[in-house]
Amino acid sequence: MATFNEPKVLSDVLLVEVKPGWTKDRGIIAAGNKYELGTVMAKVSGKYYALDLAGTGAAKKAVAVLAQHIDTTAGERPGAVIARGAVVAIDGLVWPDGVTDAQKTTAYTELEALGIIAREQL
Repeated sequence: MATFNEPKVLSDVLLVEVKPGWTKDRGIIAAGNKYELGTVMAKVSGKYYALDLAGTGAAKKAVAVLAQHIDTTAGERPGAVIARGAVVAIDGLVWPDGVTDAQKTTAYTELEALGIIAREQL
């Protein structure tokens, strides 16, 4: 018998939104990837990318959490990010391969400075 795995939805990531229309932003999601809802994002030259912990400067600074699934393999696209004033579920976040606990702690601190708090889901 086939097993159905329910896809992740926004409420799996976004636990509290301070104010609809303020917590989320629209931005350009960089080309070349299939991004999963909950991906921790960096912003480089005005575009959102998945956090690159091996990168330099802005590429390795957490600034948002992706608020949708989005495929940019055919080119950059507009998308929604959680940018401020939110509580997000730790288990709903998507990290780069090989991320360490210390790197996550740094990213949590960067997000918290923007009003995005990561918590265990109750």
